[in-house]
Amino acid sequence: MSDEQSIIIKRVNKCPHAAHGGAWKIAFADFMTAAMAFFLMLWVLGGTNDEEMKAIAEYFRNPTVIEASPDVLVESKSQGRKTNTIIDAGGFKDMPTGEKENETGEGKGKEQEEAEMMQLKVAIEKKIAADPELSKLKDQLKLDVTPNGLQIQILDDRKRPMFESGVDVPREYAAKLIREVGEILANTDRPISIAGHTDSSRYSSQDYTNWELSADRANAARRLLLQGGVPEKRIAQVVGLADTVPFDKQNPYNPRNRRISIIVLSKDAERRLKSLSEAPGVEDLRQEMKLGAPPADGGHNAPAHH
Repeated sequence: MSDEQSIIIKRVNKCPHAAHGGAWKIAFADFMTAAMAFFLMLWVLGGTNDEEMKAIAEYFRNPTVIEASPDVLVESKSQGRKTNTIIDAGGFKDMPTGEKENETGEGKGKEQEEAEMMQLKVAIEKKIAADPELSKLKDQLKLDVTPNGLQIQILDDRKRPMFESGVDVPREYAAKLIREVGEILANTDRPISIAGHTDSSRYSSQDYTNWELSADRANAARRLLLQGGVPEKRIAQVVGLADTVPFDKQNPYNPRNRRISIIVLSKDAERRLKSLSEAPGVEDLRQEMKLGAPPADGGHNAPAHH
């Protein structure tokens, strides 16, 4: 019996494991969906041009402004008409779209106007470059297409001044330059504004100042433009601004501040100019006289006339 091997039985108490949940599957599915959407977005953006990218950016800046079919459009309660949004944004005016501007002709008109200004600019540059004498002045001729129209600035230079000091008659090469510019501007029907500028050097006389000098130089430029072929009725404004609008704001005595500025006015600039200088109508003046007139009976305070 002692030689027999004893048998030992071990009993292990196993604890039951909790069942595995499926929450990780939901999280993994969300991750895969987000990853698919991200790569899909990269694929779509990779095939878009600049204009489409701008349209997408505009949508995220203002999500109410989108293109929709007439069936989707809603009636705006404040405006009493259909808008180009799928929700009523409280009656705010719709932002202009490219098609809207083209339908009204306003957007297309501005593009044509800018193109015309650019054609004038190129024509002037070619004309100056074709003349050996005038090509020496190209550094003194500054051409810019601005919201106000085509701005032509003829700048003075210490080595090659446009005018003698204190004189309103331009030198021969400056006069020729302005006449040549006038030949090009005669080909457009847009109104023209002319302004004379001086530096901050002062006159010793109080009777003739930079105001008179700048105005006289602007008027001299007007006469030269007329000689170049610009119709007189096309001149909308001739002003002298003295040294109030310097070309070099850091140095008011810079010779380049002495200049003639000729602007072929855009339609917006023309409207602004007319609103500043337009005189009141006869009916307006009569209305003002009625409002300021004393009572018919004269009143007790009316002065007696003998």
